[in-house]
Amino acid sequence: MNTQKNVFRKLIICITAIGFVFNLSQAQILQLENDQSSLTVFGSSNLHGWKVDAQTQNGAISFKSLDSCQLEHLSLAVLTESLKGVEPGMANTAFKALKSDKYKSILFTLVEVKKVTDKGNGVFELHTLGDLVIAGTKKTVPLNFDVTIVDNKVKLEGNTKLKMTEFNIIPPTGLYGAVKAKDDIILRFETSFI
Repeated sequence: MNTQKNVFRKLIICITAIGFVFNLSQAQILQLENDQSSLTVFGSSNLHGWKVDAQTQNGAISFKSLDSCQLEHLSLAVLTESLKGVEPGMANTAFKALKSDKYKSILFTLVEVKKVTDKGNGVFELHTLGDLVIAGTKKTVPLNFDVTIVDNKVKLEGNTKLKMTEFNIIPPTGLYGAVKAKDDIILRFETSFI
C-alpha cells in the first residue's frame, strides 16, 4: 500500500514539474545579446553634431505568442558609464550630465502595447508606451519600433526623439561655455534577443 502511495506521489510530482516547465516554455523569455546590439544617442550643439554609443546593455523580452508578436514584457538597461564618444572628453561630459556617480543605469520598462501591425515575413511594427528612467527621472514615453522574428531570435529596431530637459538634464557645455549642446536628442537602437 505504501509503495502505491509513493509511486502515486512521484507521478503527481512529475506531472506538476512537467506542467511548470511547459508554462515556462510558453512564456518564451529571451535575453539581450550585448555584442549583437547597439544603442546610439545623437545630438547637436552650436558648433557640431555629436554622438555616444552604449557599450554595455542588458535586458529581457517575453511574448504571450512569438508567432503573432504578442509582447508581454520588455526591459532594457544601459550602463551609464558605458556610453562612449569619438572624442575622449565627450564621455566625461555625458557622465556628468547624466549624474553617473549616482545613477548607474538608464532603464526602459514596457508599460503597454498600443498597436501591433503585421508587416509580413516575421516583421511587426509596434506602437508602445514605456517608462524611461534617465538620471533618476522617470517619464512615460511613446516608443515605436519594428520587431523581426526569425528562428526564435528577435531583433528590435527603432528610434525616438527626446529632450534632455524632460529628464531634468541640463544640456552640457564645453570649452568654457563656447560649445553648448542643444536640448533635442535622438535615441537609435538595434537590439537582439535570443
